[in-house]
Amino acid sequence: MRILVTGGAGYIGSHMTRLLVKAGHTPVVLDSLEFGHRQALPSSVKLYVGNVSDEKILKQVFQNKIDAVIHFAGYISVPESVTNPTKYMVNNFLSPIQLLIALVRYSIKYIIFSSTAAVYGQPETVPIPESHPKNPTSPYGLSKLCFEQVLGYYDRQFDLKSISLRYFNACGANPNGRFGEDHSPEGHIIPNAIKAAINHTPFTLFGTDFPTPDGTCIRDYIHIDDLCSAHLLALDALKNGHKTGVFNAGTGTGHSNQEIIKVIKKVAGDFPVKLAPRRPGDPAKLVADSTRLQKELGWKPRSSDISTIIKSAFKWHSSHPKGYSDRSFA
Repeated sequence: MRILVTGGAGYIGSHMTRLLVKAGHTPVVLDSLEFGHRQALPSSVKLYVGNVSDEKILKQVFQNKIDAVIHFAGYISVPESVTNPTKYMVNNFLSPIQLLIALVRYSIKYIIFSSTAAVYGQPETVPIPESHPKNPTSPYGLSKLCFEQVLGYYDRQFDLKSISLRYFNACGANPNGRFGEDHSPEGHIIPNAIKAAINHTPFTLFGTDFPTPDGTCIRDYIHIDDLCSAHLLALDALKNGHKTGVFNAGTGTGHSNQEIIKVIKKVAGDFPVKLAPRRPGDPAKLVADSTRLQKELGWKPRSSDISTIIKSAFKWHSSHPKGYSDRSFA
């Protein structure tokens, strides 16, 4: 298949693009490069620089006879969404409507959507099933939930089939250390703590008063390779007649921030930790019930042991301390 990957030069999108090439597909990437990196992409992949809201560039992209879309493009910072909700609702919800209009215009029948566990808000039950009430505590989570719901309407009205994958915490890097996470600014605990260990600088731990065993929030960490494999399975499922739906993408195992710091110190070395108040919008505990993803799509996490995740991330960050800016493409 010829597959459009929006946000395909970003962290998850670029890993997905390489997996698609490996699986025999032909990815076409649309990325604004606001946060993405050309160096993260295989040289053989066609890249269009622009936004999914731009009708002119969408027209150019769809001249490639696209068969399906995997939509990653979006802003991802929960704290920023709380302070700037308009930015997130416009970019994550309103702008991609133009993409859906184009899918209908060009008779594209399949889309995989990068959603989030943030749609659930403060969980009432853990692990969290897909049927859990949706009460997002941040505009980020709300923007993703709104787009999920619009996808449901587009299925009923235009027969556009979709699978939304609700991510928990995507993390880790390519096992050979050549490709990894390079955000600026970086808001995720694993890369920030690893950088603190490498640079011998303090790491800021946000929130020590959560209602958890050690007072720090608990998250479900899924290796980037396992997450991308779920997208490939979802795409195959739609091709084989699976109905529109949503799936949690997580391992079902939670780790507290204190646990993560302990493993990183073991792998990367010691570093000082500064305590700070909670970040706005952060739930205490997010752990996936991914039973449906495993049973319906045959997905299994293979690289998401927390030690494996952190070792792969450390290999990337230690060999590329400035991210993609200090490496040439090979």
